[in-house]
Amino acid sequence: METLELKIDLAALNHLGLNLYSNVPAVLSELIANSWDADASKVILDVKDENGKKSITVSDDGCGMDKEDLQNKFLTVGYQRRKSEHSDTTPSGRKVMGRKGIGKLSVFSIAENVQIYSRKNGMTSGLHLIYSDIQNDIESGNQHHLPLIEDIAPENDIEGSGTIVVLTDIKKRVYSSLDDNLKKRVARRFNIWSDEFSVLINRQPVTYKDREYLHKLEYVLLYGEQHDESMFPHLEDVYLKERPNKIGSDTGYKVNGWVGLVKNSGSLQNDNENINRLAILMRGKVALENILDSFGEQGLYTKYLIGELDADFLDLTEQDDIATSSRQDFLQTDQRFVDLSDFIRAELKFIEKERKRYKQEVGVEKAKEIPEIKEWLEELTGDAKNVAEKLFGRINAIAVDEVHRKTLYKHGVLAFESLHHREKLLQLEKIDIENLEVAVQLFSELDEIEASWYYEITKGRLNVIHLLSKHVDDNALEKVIQEHIYNHLWLLDPSWDRATETPTLESTVKKEFDKISKKLTKKEKNARIDIRYKKTSGKHIIVELKRASVRVRTTELIDQVEKYIDALEKQIELNDDLGPIEVICLVGAKLTDWNTNKKEEISKDILAVKNIRIVTYQQLITEAEVSYQNYLEKSKRRNKIEKLLEAIEKF
Repeated sequence: METLELKIDLAALNHLGLNLYSNVPAVLSELIANSWDADASKVILDVKDENGKKSITVSDDGCGMDKEDLQNKFLTVGYQRRKSEHSDTTPSGRKVMGRKGIGKLSVFSIAENVQIYSRKNGMTSGLHLIYSDIQNDIESGNQHHLPLIEDIAPENDIEGSGTIVVLTDIKKRVYSSLDDNLKKRVARRFNIWSDEFSVLINRQPVTYKDREYLHKLEYVLLYGEQHDESMFPHLEDVYLKERPNKIGSDTGYKVNGWVGLVKNSGSLQNDNENINRLAILMRGKVALENILDSFGEQGLYTKYLIGELDADFLDLTEQDDIATSSRQDFLQTDQRFVDLSDFIRAELKFIEKERKRYKQEVGVEKAKEIPEIKEWLEELTGDAKNVAEKLFGRINAIAVDEVHRKTLYKHGVLAFESLHHREKLLQLEKIDIENLEVAVQLFSELDEIEASWYYEITKGRLNVIHLLSKHVDDNALEKVIQEHIYNHLWLLDPSWDRATETPTLESTVKKEFDKISKKLTKKEKNARIDIRYKKTSGKHIIVELKRASVRVRTTELIDQVEKYIDALEKQIELNDDLGPIEVICLVGAKLTDWNTNKKEEISKDILAVKNIRIVTYQQLITEAEVSYQNYLEKSKRRNKIEKLLEAIEKF
């Protein structure tokens, strides 16, 4: 009987790992993780600059590899150590970080040439991988790539056992990342630093202090028994609070780590890096940069939040891999992710209340540090004094920094005096803390027009949402909806930022897409890519629009957008503008093959692997409308003359 054979094309390397990451710390983290898995006790990372050309050397004293290991483990893409060696721990008992066996390919995201030297059982072996040679084999249709066997020079020989990885021909676009901040960024990607495992970058040891944000924390919640309170020596016990770490009532899952709040929100923005995030780690290594992105939580307190939670239950060897193929997100329909999200969502509500509580407790004493305010408070008596003290406590909860705090103090005093004169101080206690700043400003000397602008802008956005709803109800042509959404990208993403391309990339992508569109059938043209832009985070967004009445299957959508994904990948690679690609498909109704919950779940998992997200027009409209309608309801009393005076008079 004739047999059939499953084959994997060498070109799969492009999708599996050659462009897995687009930033230096993420790539170097893969090499450090390899050293951890090799039971190394020390990793030395050196960045050299010779005649304007940079190189990176990463060496460790781990178990090393012989020629057989290099062939069967390192050069075997997809080698799964945990399954192949029937253990998810190293000989010394460490939990193995590697899982897919593709992270090693990520070095080609930043370097053209990679040399590996490894010593085991007294013998040193070496090989040389060249990015251009691999690409030539891929383009030639070869099924195999033969790396160069590297002679061992004396400087690359290794005493005992261990591995040296040398990256040369570093891509110039990443030069700026190889600066003094590299140690800080690497320090933020692990929580494994100890006497048993040390990493040195340019001969300087990496420690928790190198994260450069721990000292900014003023309040910390601790989860589990594995957290290290010595990370927060500047905090008194009253500002360190133990929290339950069990996920759900019967899952058996737990988290370990901490979530903290800083004094000033601006301190979470430094060196062009936003550290206002809650990272999820697995086995001591960052697996998800910021789970807050999944919630859309916009409360004031979130602007002061930072933390990291170890969730090793997401990476149990006997269970399916929860990470997407990009290794930078999770399959969000996975029940483990759902359970973790529910836990974090509940904790965020607790954190919101806690921040209000402790901020208000210390707010009065903080305000009294200004002699004039202390004197003013001492002149008040009875209920008036209580209201004033509560006001300063709430101001302390929303102040961004000292300058902002003093401005709010001035506005608060003016608001208090205005209402006190009218015997309407109860108004201050009724104002929600989220809107406190706007409310006290209305009684100040600032121009009231500014407050009206916020109101008018919000009304304008609601009109845009209502017009989109009408287009959908009328089953308008794709071109009409395309133009409407393109002019108002905040409908898709409140942080939209279309103009981030280089003119060259924008031009080449348009030409490539036009070539594809000319070859489409009439049916395919009606489903062509409508919008494409790039976020400042580096992510490329493709938006596929469907007329409200058009119904499609999962496979149809995938077929339609994959050709554009391929074209975009080709262009961003040519322009050295690497970054993940996400496709958003806007449809009028659920896909036709989503006729059961199980089929819908399977379809979403398949789409998630390909970074394709389905959004219905109704979902888009409802979420946008609720968001801005709530804001409008809270803001419509901002007009000092027409709104607030009316409310005071009717109270």
